[in-house]
Amino acid sequence: EDPVEAITSRPPVSSSGTHSCLVFTDIEKSTDSWGEFPSAMRKALKTHNSVIRSLIVRFCGYEVKTIGDSFMVAFASLSEGVEFGIAVQRELLAASWPPDLSELPQCSIEDGLWSGVRVRIGVNFGPVLIEENPVTARADYFGQTVNEAARLEGAFGGGGGVH
Repeated sequence: EDPVEAITSRPPVSSSGTHSCLVFTDIEKSTDSWGEFPSAMRKALKTHNSVIRSLIVRFCGYEVKTIGDSFMVAFASLSEGVEFGIAVQRELLAASWPPDLSELPQCSIEDGLWSGVRVRIGVNFGPVLIEENPVTARADYFGQTVNEAARLEGAFGGGGGVH
């Protein structure tokens, strides 16, 4: 069995079997970036997605779904979700980005630290409902824990943090 498929094909839950850690990610101001530099954003999205997916595997997560440049990921424990979020920010900081992306204000270097897309991340742990999506046959997550994780991701501007 392919190790990536083995890890990402089974939805994780806590040892109680009813709780999960949900993580939402989103590239800040990506609509503006796509409008101004579509070629650079295509390259940047590939880098972004590669970083996120490699870390989902490393931290034993489950890719619930993507919408545009946003990910919804589930983990069995809060520590896995938080460690994943921190690792995402570190890996994105170290990534190689298309040079023309730095012309966008939201992708420019700040204090010598940043030169790529900025990603907001919201994390929450709690009870969840897991149901199979009838179209994709993959697990989908529902409930207050999911809603709060999504709100946390969207509540903080600036990218580069884990909330």
